[in-house]
Amino acid sequence: MDGSRDNESLAAYKRNFVMNKKPSPYEMLRVHKSGDAPYQAHFVPEDVRKICVELAPSAYLDVGCNRGQLIAAVKKELHNRAVCVGVEMNAFAAKAAEQVCDRVYSSTFDAAIGGIKADYPGGFDVISFADVLEHMYDPWEAMVLAKELLSERGKCVFQIPNMGHRSIIGGLLSNRFDYELMGLLDVTHIRFFTPGSFEDACQQAGYKIMRKVQVMEENPQPVLSAFSTLITGSEDVKNFLRILGVTQINLPLLAMWQICYVCEPL
Repeated sequence: MDGSRDNESLAAYKRNFVMNKKPSPYEMLRVHKSGDAPYQAHFVPEDVRKICVELAPSAYLDVGCNRGQLIAAVKKELHNRAVCVGVEMNAFAAKAAEQVCDRVYSSTFDAAIGGIKADYPGGFDVISFADVLEHMYDPWEAMVLAKELLSERGKCVFQIPNMGHRSIIGGLLSNRFDYELMGLLDVTHIRFFTPGSFEDACQQAGYKIMRKVQVMEENPQPVLSAFSTLITGSEDVKNFLRILGVTQINLPLLAMWQICYVCEPL
């Protein structure tokens, strides 16, 4: 697309944002393409960061590294002892990531595989996909391909948004499925998972799940208590919730934003 038109779209989005007028998906996508989405410059997925540091890799690959924020945080805590490599398809973000990464592949993951294997034959101790798989047309292939890049002790760290969150369910019951600039319904998301469906995907891709970390709402207890009360309420209410699949066992899913998995090949 013409760069001047992209700039005009970005300016229009910012005007709408200031005026509290919700931008259209078209406008939101223009912002993403510009590399100027609000979270792109600073966001670091804290649970993924902590896990990657705990695993103490000597070689680390972050797929969908954006501007290198996660890699920079991991490198700092590991005192620059790890070789840190990124893959980023957005050219603007990839250029920025070069400032902190030892190497950045500015391409899609599947296109970068051959070069990565040739350049790093020993593989990587940790490969992270932090809120990335949902942006891919074929995340299942990406999960399979990632195994080829792991070292002997290597592990993959996958973080995904939870489509079983109460905000999604509430929206569907209200006849809404509205994309946003960021969040669970980020306009660039093209695949959607619940923890159950993603765990199936891990098994099908040949992974064993070693650890799970739930990313909950800041204060989930009031929500969970309210639903718990409803579940034990009248038969009509219980039957309605049962139809929706809401039980005591899966109640925490309603207040879970994301879930992070540490996996190793079977």
